[in-house]
Amino acid sequence: MKKFKKAMALSLALAMGLSLCACGEDDKETTSAPAADDTTAAASDADADTETESPAVESIPEITVPSADGAAIQVYSWNDELGSRLDTHFRTKYPELSDLVVYNNLDMSGTSDEYSAKLQAAVDAGGEMVPSIIAADNDVAVSFMMRDYVVPVSEIGITAEMYANAYDYTVEYATIDGQLKAVTWQATPGVVAYRTDIAEEVLGFSDPESVQAAIGTWDDFFAVAEKMKAAGKYMVSGPDDIKYAMLDQRSSAWVVDGALNIDPAINTYLEYSKKLYDNGYTNKTAMWSSEWTANMAGDVFCYFGCTWFIPWSLSIEDTDAMGKYNVVTGPCSYHWGGTYLMVTNACPNKELAALVLYTMCCDVDTMYNIFDIDTDFCNNKQAVANLIADGKGALDKLGGQNPLEAYDAGAKGLSLDMATSYDATFNSYLDSAAAGYNAGDYATIDDAIVYIKEQVSSAYSDIVVE
Repeated sequence: MKKFKKAMALSLALAMGLSLCACGEDDKETTSAPAADDTTAAASDADADTETESPAVESIPEITVPSADGAAIQVYSWNDELGSRLDTHFRTKYPELSDLVVYNNLDMSGTSDEYSAKLQAAVDAGGEMVPSIIAADNDVAVSFMMRDYVVPVSEIGITAEMYANAYDYTVEYATIDGQLKAVTWQATPGVVAYRTDIAEEVLGFSDPESVQAAIGTWDDFFAVAEKMKAAGKYMVSGPDDIKYAMLDQRSSAWVVDGALNIDPAINTYLEYSKKLYDNGYTNKTAMWSSEWTANMAGDVFCYFGCTWFIPWSLSIEDTDAMGKYNVVTGPCSYHWGGTYLMVTNACPNKELAALVLYTMCCDVDTMYNIFDIDTDFCNNKQAVANLIADGKGALDKLGGQNPLEAYDAGAKGLSLDMATSYDATFNSYLDSAAAGYNAGDYATIDDAIVYIKEQVSSAYSDIVVE
C-alpha cells in the first residue's frame, strides 16, 4: 500500500490564506500507511518515517496569557474526560483564569445526533452559554469541523510553529480546504495486545519481538490463528475486532468526487472477518459486549487495542490475566478514536480560547504531564521523546512493558487525510454488512456490498451510487 506523508501539512494548513468554502458534506481523500515494526524494533520504523514525518521541536513559541478580567468562555463536551484534563492541567497552571473557563458536560454519546443537535441549538441560541470550545469524537469530528460556525485555529492565534509537535496524521485529519480546523491533545495509534502466557503455551515464545515476527502480516496472523484453534484457544474474541485496523488500510475515502467509493480494503475486511467467524478463530462475540470483555481474562490470545484501550478498557484487574499482556504493532498500523477541540465564531474571548488550546494541545510540559499523570498518550512528539528518555510509561497490565516506543512508531506510520463527514455512518453500514455476511444473510461479499450501496442510496440522494 502506498503511503503519502505530509511533512508540511501543518504549515500549509495554518499558513495558507484560504477562506473556508466548504460548509456541506464534501469529501476528503487520503492514503494510509503500512505497518510499523514491533515494539523492540520500533526505533528502526521510526527512523524510516523521519523522512516524511515532521521532526520533533524542542522549543515552541510562547503564547500571550490574557488578563483575568475578560469574558468567560463555555467549553462543551459529551463526558467528563476533557473536564478532568482541564482541571488537572489548565486550571492548576492558570488558577487566576479558572473561573473564566466554564465546562459543560452534556453527558451523552459524543457520536449521537443528540449531541450534535444540542451544540447546534446552543450556537443558535447565543447569549452567555454560547459555545466557545467544542469537543468532537474522532468518528464524527470532520462533520463538526465543516460547520460554518467553526473557525480555523489560525484565526485565534494558534500558529504552525506552536503545533509543530503534533503527529502528522492528526493534522491531516483536521485539515479542511487547506485550513486546520481542530487540534487534539491525544494521539491514538493502535496496537495488538496479546497474552504472554498463551503465547508461551502455544507458540513457545512470548517476547514482543518474536510475537511481532509471528503476526507481522495478515497471512502470518491467520497462520497463528490456526495454531490457537488447534490448542483450544481463540485468536481474537470476535470477528469485528479487526475492524479499525482494516479501515485504516484504505487508500481512498468513502466518497470520491461525489460518488460512493468502495475501497479494496472494505472487501478485504469482509473477507477476513468471515474467515475469522467461519473457521472458529473467534468466540463470536461483539465488540463492547459483556462476553467480549470477559474474554480478556479467558482463552483469547489477543485484542486489537490502542493507547486508551490498554489503561482503561483492558479489563483484567483482579484476574489471573493481570500483568500477562504485552503489546506489538501487529499486521498493520492503525488508529482508534481521539478527541478534537475546535473554536466557534461566537467565542467572546478568543485569546482565552487560544490559551486553552495551546496549553492542552501544544505546550510540551503540559502534554508530558497529561501522559505522566493521566496515562493519556499525548499528541506531541517532543513530549513523547522526553517521556521515553525519562523512562516513563511502564504499565502493570503489561507486566511492566513500556509501550511508548510502539505508540510513537505507530503514530508516525499513519496518514488520515481520507477522513470524511460520512465516515461514522458508512462505517455503521459496514458493521451491519459484515455481521450479515458472517451470519449467512448475504451469500457473497458482493451481496454485502450491495447492502451498503442500498443504505447510502436511500439516505444520501446527493451521492452517486453505481
